[in-house]
Amino acid sequence: MRLALRIAGEAARVASKAFEVGDHDVRLKEDGSEVTPTDLQVEDLVRRLLAEAVPGDGVLGEERPERLGTSGRRWLVDPISGTADFVAGRPAYSVDLALEGALAVSAMPSLGITMAAGRGMGCRVFRGAREEIARVSTRDGVVGARVCLHGRRKPVLEQCVVVDGSTSVLDLVTGEVDAVIAAGAGLDVFDLACLPVLVEEAGGRVTVVEEDVVLATNGVLHDAFLALLVARPGVEPGTPGS
Repeated sequence: MRLALRIAGEAARVASKAFEVGDHDVRLKEDGSEVTPTDLQVEDLVRRLLAEAVPGDGVLGEERPERLGTSGRRWLVDPISGTADFVAGRPAYSVDLALEGALAVSAMPSLGITMAAGRGMGCRVFRGAREEIARVSTRDGVVGARVCLHGRRKPVLEQCVVVDGSTSVLDLVTGEVDAVIAAGAGLDVFDLACLPVLVEEAGGRVTVVEEDVVLATNGVLHDAFLALLVARPGVEPGTPGS
């Protein structure tokens, strides 16, 4: 965890400097997503620091070919999660680094916030020099539940309160919202690299549903929200996050 925090911190400082000056040299990848020179610079830095510290570990990053390892461990790198926010000058982007299935660090340098969690270690939020234990909410009823929605297939949840989702994972693990639903958001392995560890170590639950529908909740409400999603045509339960 100390290694992950150190590397994510160094990478976040690079991203923050580029954000401040404005990195608008954007190109589209084959899948239609945006990439900037900062994405490449940050990933290259993370790869170099990992190679120096744990040369036997594998690395799978969003922008570069996979490096196979010999240790049985693999790191996942999303150098700029939320590139559209980064390019548009919105500070809610993050630098995400995960040791697959074991720990996750998501640094939001322009907000001065870092989330970190490890299996059996709990989830913590660092706001500058201040550290706090992150815990999900205890709300046990869908009526009035605060929900963040992402993607093109947002479900209609008449009984809930839909709130701003710019910092949805942070808000979920700190109890500010009760559920996060991404439906038709084009999520991939990098978008989900940190989510299960962060949410579950804060006391919540994550389920990956058919296609690209993901449900993350405070745990207490999980089955109720999953039932609401399953009731929508074409959405069936999938594999729980682990």
